[in-house]
Amino acid sequence: MKTLNKGIIAIGLSIGLSHSVSATTIQVQVSNLFDDGGLALTPVWLGFHDGTFDSFDMGSAASASLQNLAENGVTSGIESDFGLSNPAGVQSVLAAPSGMAPVFEPGETAISSRLEIDAMSSGYFSFLSMLIPTNDAFIGNDNPMAYSLFNGDGNFVGLDILVLGSSVWDSGTELNRGFGSPFLQGADAEARQDEGGVVTFHNGLEVLPGGLAIIGGTTATGYTIDQAAADFTANGFEVARITISQVPEPATLGFFALGILGLLARLKRK
Repeated sequence: MKTLNKGIIAIGLSIGLSHSVSATTIQVQVSNLFDDGGLALTPVWLGFHDGTFDSFDMGSAASASLQNLAENGVTSGIESDFGLSNPAGVQSVLAAPSGMAPVFEPGETAISSRLEIDAMSSGYFSFLSMLIPTNDAFIGNDNPMAYSLFNGDGNFVGLDILVLGSSVWDSGTELNRGFGSPFLQGADAEARQDEGGVVTFHNGLEVLPGGLAIIGGTTATGYTIDQAAADFTANGFEVARITISQVPEPATLGFFALGILGLLARLKRK
């Protein structure tokens, strides 16, 4: 009986303690920080990799996969690229749970299902999402090693990323004229115009002569885009927040381990 008890305790300790070293269970929370009348976000692609997945580079032409995401909010190309370059990585697409799901309307928040990552194959984080209604504005990180989820000792540290308007990207693939902007009533997809440029920081919702105004336009859900709420070029403008935390929290794992040790002490007294 004692041998059996010790075996059970050893297994419990292994689950409670070594699990945090070999794999970490996480959840991701995404919030659209635009006020009412602001812009929406398409479902957010989340990628956890070994630090080598580079979805785009400032000053370079966007890939076909990035173009499809930045112009249409479609993540399938990025998902395929990621699977080929990081087969041991972890990826997911997080959609809004309510409103005009799966789109994140202003003020909406969603939490992902639980994901299993580790420091070796999935310790770095990348994300992508289109801002709508725009022609090709998106958020994401061009440096694949910008966000590390583990410290040098391999311990999970989590992330709290505040995306500012100053870091919104323009894929350079479509002119910012408002024509065909997804989520905008009256938009004519046939009138969208190729730009043939490179990825740069976005300079705001400017409308060229003859374009369909985004400011003052009506979205697919019926609200009007307000300039003050949508102008992400304003100083310090907050676009989105992405938080990655461990599940369960380290304190919970500690309580589990203490419980096992308490059980061991009781068995010894017997």
